[in-house]
Amino acid sequence: MASEMTHEEMRAELIERAVTDEEFRQRLMADPKTAVKDALGLDLPDAISVQVHEDTATTSHLVLPPAANLSQSDLDAAAGGVTSAMYR
Repeated sequence: MASEMTHEEMRAELIERAVTDEEFRQRLMADPKTAVKDALGLDLPDAISVQVHEDTATTSHLVLPPAANLSQSDLDAAAGGVTSAMYR
C-alpha cells in the first residue's frame, strides 16, 4: 500500500513497472499523476507537480534535492525519507 511506502520505494516501484510495461511507461510520460494514482492508489494534490524524463543514449538526467534554503523540519523530513502521507 502506498501510504506505507517511502518516496524512494514509490519511485522504485514506478520505474520498475515502466521498464517492464510499455503501456504504463507511455501513460506515465503522458499523464504522470493519473498513472501514479492507477499504479499506487495515491491521489496527488494539485500543489504537487510530477515530471517524467526519459534518459536516452545521449542525454542523462540528474535530479537534485531542493535548494539548501529549507527549514530544519524540511531537512529532517528529507533525511528521514518522505512518505505518501506528506502528499495528502
